[in-house]
Amino acid sequence: MKKNRVFILFLLYIAAIDTFSQNVIATAKLDSNKILIGDQIKLKVQLTYPAKTTIFWPELKDTFTKNIEIVQKSKIDTLSKDVKKFTLNQTYTITSFDSGSFYIPQISFKYKNHGDTDYFEALTDSLLLNVNTIAVDTTKAIKDIKGPLSVPWTFMEILPYLIGIVFLAAIIWFLIYYIRKRRRGEALIDFSKPKLPPHEEAMKALEALRNKKLWQNNKVKEYYTELTEIIRTYIEKRFGIHAMEMTTDEIMTSFGAIDIANNTKMRLSQMLVLADLVKFAKAHPLPNEHDICLDNAFEFVKETKPADIPETQAEQQVSEIKNKK
Repeated sequence: MKKNRVFILFLLYIAAIDTFSQNVIATAKLDSNKILIGDQIKLKVQLTYPAKTTIFWPELKDTFTKNIEIVQKSKIDTLSKDVKKFTLNQTYTITSFDSGSFYIPQISFKYKNHGDTDYFEALTDSLLLNVNTIAVDTTKAIKDIKGPLSVPWTFMEILPYLIGIVFLAAIIWFLIYYIRKRRRGEALIDFSKPKLPPHEEAMKALEALRNKKLWQNNKVKEYYTELTEIIRTYIEKRFGIHAMEMTTDEIMTSFGAIDIANNTKMRLSQMLVLADLVKFAKAHPLPNEHDICLDNAFEFVKETKPADIPETQAEQQVSEIKNKK
């Protein structure tokens, strides 16, 4: 009696396992079972299983067999999902470069039922794939293989080369620029302040000379030396006359062809002549003559500066001093 009960329980257990196994269904299907060599075809794999079943989706390699290759795998999609049953799907793109008939082997899905520690297996059917070659008409003559066709270039294809040429030209230009700067002993980038116009530079230098009070401290010769250097430098930059290397007579002769008022030339001449007497003949001008020479220098620069340029601060100060006098 006990043996019969054990046998009945065993049968019920087998029946339960078979019932669970029937609930997990694995299928595989080809779009077609015939392809030409090198063509691609879709293999669709589908698994249906109860909601509380734990499944293990197989990770296939790059080939099913040595004759059938996997080109691409899709992600695993959920086709249906309800409280009791799930259906999953994955598509493989496959191809073959050998002609003949080849079997795609069964795909195994491992799974475990809810509350059970045993593992089970659901298998797809194996599938036959026929790979055919292209039919050749042997009655016709064999022709040469056509060579590659020439295709006109597009702008987007040429653009990288144009950018490369421009970039290379920029590098060459920079190297030449850098070498020339280095040979001249110049800095690659000049961070110095921009130079002032000649008349502004002269006005500032004359104002600085006034503030030094050289002649007031018995430095008369130094006073006139610096005064004439300022004016000669201004003449060189403003008129292009090499005044630093000329005598007073040569400078005045050079101004003969320049359109400047006679009284302006006269002030310049008086200042330069008096400075020569101090520097070379050891003359001792009166104190007011020192100031007159400096005022004449200011006036000369002011009257010979380029037209339509507003007065500088130094020029305004000179005008105010003259007005007070």
